[in-house]
Amino acid sequence: MGAYFNSENDNNSILYYAIAYYRLSKDDGSRSESDSILNQRKLVRNYISSHDNIILVDEAYDDGYTGTNYDRPGFMTVMDAVNAGKVNCVIVKDLSRLGREYIETGKYLEMVFPEKGIRFIAINDDFDSDHSRSGDDIIIPVKNIMNEAYCRELSKKLRKQFKIQRSNGEFLGAFACYGYLKDPDDKHKLIIDEYAAEVVKIIFAMKLQGSSPADIAVFLNHEGILPPSEYKKSRGLNYKSGLKSAENSKWSHMTIRNILANPVYKGDLVQGKRGTPNYKLKKMRDRKTEEWVTVIQNHEPIVEACMFDLVQRMLERDTRKSPLENTVQPLAGLLFCGDCKRGMCRRSVSRNNKKFFYYVCSNNKKSNECSSHSFEQGKLEKTVLRAIQKQINLVVEIDELLGDINGSTVMIRKLQGLDLRIAEKMKEIDSYQDFRMKLYESLASEVLDRDEYDFMRQKYTGMIQTAREALENLQKEREEILKETTVDRTWIEQFIRYKNITELSREVVVTLIDKIYIFEDKRIQIKFNYSDEFALFQELLKQSEREVV
Repeated sequence: MGAYFNSENDNNSILYYAIAYYRLSKDDGSRSESDSILNQRKLVRNYISSHDNIILVDEAYDDGYTGTNYDRPGFMTVMDAVNAGKVNCVIVKDLSRLGREYIETGKYLEMVFPEKGIRFIAINDDFDSDHSRSGDDIIIPVKNIMNEAYCRELSKKLRKQFKIQRSNGEFLGAFACYGYLKDPDDKHKLIIDEYAAEVVKIIFAMKLQGSSPADIAVFLNHEGILPPSEYKKSRGLNYKSGLKSAENSKWSHMTIRNILANPVYKGDLVQGKRGTPNYKLKKMRDRKTEEWVTVIQNHEPIVEACMFDLVQRMLERDTRKSPLENTVQPLAGLLFCGDCKRGMCRRSVSRNNKKFFYYVCSNNKKSNECSSHSFEQGKLEKTVLRAIQKQINLVVEIDELLGDINGSTVMIRKLQGLDLRIAEKMKEIDSYQDFRMKLYESLASEVLDRDEYDFMRQKYTGMIQTAREALENLQKEREEILKETTVDRTWIEQFIRYKNITELSREVVVTLIDKIYIFEDKRIQIKFNYSDEFALFQELLKQSEREVV
């Protein structure tokens, strides 16, 4: 089909070869029925039937596309026809169908279409570029501004609505995270996918046992377990990842790390991590952490919260393993020099064709700034094992002696300790504020000059802010304790489950120990997990003994 720009009919009037353009957006809401593609087509065809000099040669439409940008397949078809000279007229139902972005819409109406000799008709807005009237140069831009304002206000309402839904724990993602499904009865609710959930449990268990994310990925691929993207496709979901992947994708160490770090598996829902800055910009960006919406204990967890938190500590301290070993060493990442506090590293020494392993201070190995603190691995592991067994026995003994301890008693002791810390923190803040107030007096009496005054004031302002944040956290902790109705025995169960151990394993060590300090004189200081809870129960035991006496 060639260009028709100078064609005339029998009445010597110019013939217009038109393309009709229809658009329906998800944002049209309650108007979607009147703005449906079918109704737009009926309106346009009815209009053309009463205009003999307009011939409809093509139609294009976009269903489900916003009007705030022009990167739409249907509109691109319109522009292809315009640029190829196949049409000299574009017809739409109204200006909002062309677009809702004021500047871009104005560019097409005032520059692009006139430059290419295109007649533009917006039926319901009574606009025809070939029959412009006085005032159109004012009315049309105003209508475009109104269309853009409509889109802006709608965007604000939708963002507010989404935030409310996220705060209520409603899942708004297109696809549920691996291990979960959308509830068929409520698409905003997550339910466990039994098969995938078992794979997630395997991933967490292997990590606890010392396997690296890369090794876990190798194991899952060897077992023929489909990775998340392929699994979703196998269930008939039209899933597309934003990442480029091979035709037959596999588990990768990054996929494993993402699963291990996702709080959704302990029942917490975190949403709003990414989004667009405004309704005009469609490129997704990462949002600040404080803008995320988190709902704690929102749905059924796949792994226990204590296991998830433990894995996070392991990820922070992840260490390399020998290529000849399947898992990292039991004590790797938990050993620190008792003097310089740097991490300890593992070294091997060969004697008489035998290899011996030692842990030494990494600071000594790198710069000789600290002594070696050398400790033979086998002896160290036996010492740590005995310490763990002793700590377990203490926990078991305390638990048995206290029996079914009254929950209110534990709460009272916790509150007493927190109230003391809160009082000390408030006293600290008052002290900083008093000192800051006296700074001005020092400035006025010329004890301090202006630079010294500004420096000291800024310093104490920062200290006050830090102390206030710490006070706020203590007050929040106090509020959480007041909500407790039963004694939390999770930490006790973590020890009791290993009461019969006879050898050291990576799982036992990372579950029960936070850090191990090694001193030059071979002394070992072990900082166990749940030390605060242990101290609290010890105090309760002492108190109960005093009451008996």
